Amino acid sequence: MKVPAVLAAAKNPTTILGYGSLLSEASARVTFPDLSNFRLVRLRGMRRVFAHPHLFLVSEALVDPATSLCLASLSTEPCNDMEIGFVAAAFDVSLDEEQRLAFVKREPDYSIMTAPYYDIDGHGDKDHSTEKGIICIGCKNDDKLPAFLDEPRSQLAAVGRTVWTWKTDSGLLPADMYLRHCLLAVNKAGEKAEQSFLDETYLIDRETTLREYLSRDGNEERVMGSLPPKRLLERFNG
Repeated sequence: MKVPAVLAAAKNPTTILGYGSLLSEASARVTFPDLSNFRLVRLRGMRRVFAHPHLFLVSEALVDPATSLCLASLSTEPCNDMEIGFVAAAFDVSLDEEQRLAFVKREPDYSIMTAPYYDIDGHGDKDHSTEKGIICIGCKNDDKLPAFLDEPRSQLAAVGRTVWTWKTDSGLLPADMYLRHCLLAVNKAGEKAEQSFLDETYLIDRETTLREYLSRDGNEERVMGSLPPKRLLERFNG
């Protein structure tokens, strides 16, 4: 698998920007045990959205695209409005070539880019930042996904689904087990991160906030009751 140019060119230490489960330092250290300088920052001109199926959960038969729309994982997407944004985690890692490749393999369904980040309390120029980090964003073309994702892609294709390019009226919803994992992680990250996650994370329609979704029809109770199997307890337990 080829390492994207933006990641191959990144200097050490490299700043990683996390916006879901990586908002928890404990969770981030599962993937990056030697990280340093963990802090909360703000991203601007970026939207956090449940916009594509969680391919790992599909491949593990923990969500079924044939019977449910509760399939989605988080991604981000650039937007032109600098007032749209959210609280993210930034932390520094030193990556050798093997670790760069491992990073790509961990996030195979995303595109990787650099994005500026800002002081969490809003200090400084909101239109300019000298600080940038590596972030995973939505991929616009399924054909660019690596071959080892063909199995979950075929499961989706069998029921007329794709990985990316879901329409805003498709009804795609967060995968319960994954959302529980994220909610536990942001609770550990503190109030600013947690409130941002609830109010600045959107469903596929780009209008419904996560807080609104969880307040409906017993959704929160169902989500928090969606426990991972024991073999995945460390990976999906915040």
